[in-house]
Amino acid sequence: MVERITMMFSCVAYTEAMRDEWDRFASSKGTIFHTTAFRQVLLSSFGYKCLYHAVLDKQGRICAILPLVAGRNLGLKKAGVSLPFVNYTDICASGEEAFQYAVEVVAGIRERHRLSYVELRLKEQHIDNGNWSANLHNHTFVLPLEEDEEKVLALSSSSNRNHVRKVYKNNWFDVSYDKSQLERFYRVYVIRMKQLGSPAPDIRFFQSFFDHLPEHSHLLTVLDRENGDVVGGMLLLTSPGDSTLYYPYGANLPQYNHKYLNNFMYWEAVRFGIGNGLKQLDLGRSQTGSGTYKYKQQWGAKPQQLRYVTYTGGTQGAGAPDKTNLSLFVELWKVTPGFITRAVGKRLIPYIMP
Repeated sequence: MVERITMMFSCVAYTEAMRDEWDRFASSKGTIFHTTAFRQVLLSSFGYKCLYHAVLDKQGRICAILPLVAGRNLGLKKAGVSLPFVNYTDICASGEEAFQYAVEVVAGIRERHRLSYVELRLKEQHIDNGNWSANLHNHTFVLPLEEDEEKVLALSSSSNRNHVRKVYKNNWFDVSYDKSQLERFYRVYVIRMKQLGSPAPDIRFFQSFFDHLPEHSHLLTVLDRENGDVVGGMLLLTSPGDSTLYYPYGANLPQYNHKYLNNFMYWEAVRFGIGNGLKQLDLGRSQTGSGTYKYKQQWGAKPQQLRYVTYTGGTQGAGAPDKTNLSLFVELWKVTPGFITRAVGKRLIPYIMP
């Protein structure tokens, strides 16, 4: 079986000559994150090395794509990840045989580029192979969208519905989609990330979405109606291929929690997705059982298991660092002065490969 599959396909490294075909395949089989435009976001922002590969059939047509980038992790090991800064990136494939071949060629990519390990972040796909280890600590949440907003709201818990209605009744906030608010959103984002014990990327990372994905990148900011301050926001990505609105990055000031700022922000994202004719809203990754996990459940979004699978070639100690053991680092980051974390964080975050 393996030999027959090997004879059917070949694997080649990505070149700019295949960009248009790659993007057509990504748009039909994958998400906005599979496109070459998102590749440019990662490479221009963090200096990763491109290890994108395509699986070709006997006619030389793309039948699977494997987006990988290489960089150093916190342990300074050289790693290939599909993809950092993305919650999941299933392998786009035209069929099961092409998918299995793409999995098989990972071993050669790892050896050829001298990687300590390769990590694939999967949602829909499984790798039934004892040579891979799996991290099952994360879920993503997908909320179905319908044209009738009330039907979407009806999926929520009764308390969540009440909070949504209360925040609009009191008229506490305004919403803006003006991307010129990016710098003000970024200030909120940096503050909130520090409170959570995490470094923030440079603002140029967020700007690169508007540079490379201008038709699909949208900045939702929430303003305090009384003083006009930006108090929260989301970077939203529209992905027509899978009819999904993605919410990969966002933040809010917790001092507004009593005014249900989060409820307002999430509901505006729902309305935006419906208004753009999308079928679902992906609310992003949460650790199993965490506070954000339970909050997203209140919206009626269904948790979907993420499988972060790692291939090391059998080398002991070569795998990805266990990020659940970073609690000391997180607590130190929270109390370190801001002028230090702002400068250090921009240099540190590429090694976290979040």
